[in-house]
Amino acid sequence: HAQAFKELEDTKAQLELDRTFLANLREKCSMSADEFDQRVKDRMEEIVAVEDTIKILNEDASFENFDKTVNVALLQTSSTSAQKERLRRATSVLKRAAAQVGAPELALLASRAQLDAFTKVKEEIDKMVVELNKQQQDEI
Repeated sequence: HAQAFKELEDTKAQLELDRTFLANLREKCSMSADEFDQRVKDRMEEIVAVEDTIKILNEDASFENFDKTVNVALLQTSSTSAQKERLRRATSVLKRAAAQVGAPELALLASRAQLDAFTKVKEEIDKMVVELNKQQQDEI
């Protein structure tokens, strides 16, 4: 009878340990699920921002603005003040687009546009569009 009582006590102790373990496991799983949900939400917001950025960059107005800036830059090579004005306008467009869609990539391009020649910025935009399209395809 003493052996059965000892087994009962051991079983109760093990049951309490198992319940504690289960409670900890549920808490950990809940936190992991919340973290996963947040990551999914953040990723979806990023995807929406990228899609909006691509839409803005593919709009006729953007192409017209880039064409005007690039064509004018090619025609007026002697006027440095005109070049500075075109660069200022291009950075302004990029900053507005970055603010509208909350895209840090566009803000980075705007900063680079202030420092680099416009051709480098256009190359970066093309690279970013290709990369964003690739990321979008990878997500699908």
